[in-house]
Amino acid sequence: MEYNSGTMKLGWLALALVLYTAFVIYRVMPRLPERIPTHYNWAGHPTAWGSPDVLWTMLIAQVAGTALILTVPAIGRRAPQFVNLGTRRLSDFPPAARERIMPLLGDLCGWLAVLYCFLFSLLIRDLIRAGFDPRQSPGFWVVWAFLAATAAVVIYYLRQFNRIARQVAADEARRSGARR
Repeated sequence: MEYNSGTMKLGWLALALVLYTAFVIYRVMPRLPERIPTHYNWAGHPTAWGSPDVLWTMLIAQVAGTALILTVPAIGRRAPQFVNLGTRRLSDFPPAARERIMPLLGDLCGWLAVLYCFLFSLLIRDLIRAGFDPRQSPGFWVVWAFLAATAAVVIYYLRQFNRIARQVAADEARRSGARR
């Protein structure tokens, strides 16, 4: 699989966030109480409690989700019919457009992986803080910021994909018009 340097840097950043999260969990696990808040209502009050081992489960979810996001470009190269880009599948684009879209798809997935890892790192940090002081509610701003940033990244790249498709269609129309 071919990655551009920007995608590789984003992948390394996502890995660094995963390793940071694992390190934080490892360091605080012996000091956490037997039960920590694991769920909150919209008012910020704990509604469920569980073992601190739930932090390891969240780390596994962070790793699995990141790996899934980062495999999308590989899936796009091998089976473009399975990758949806807005309202179109990658296979709907002509081959010339697909070749130009693939590096951007890698960057999109890199940014989404970083955002996903950052979200989990902050959520786990908030659960750890709440484990030491249950009156501390998690910052719901984290989720809203994640959703806003994800929407902005996706919209930006979808516009880029459509721009490329229009450019390739215009280039093909010019070439076919020049042949007549």
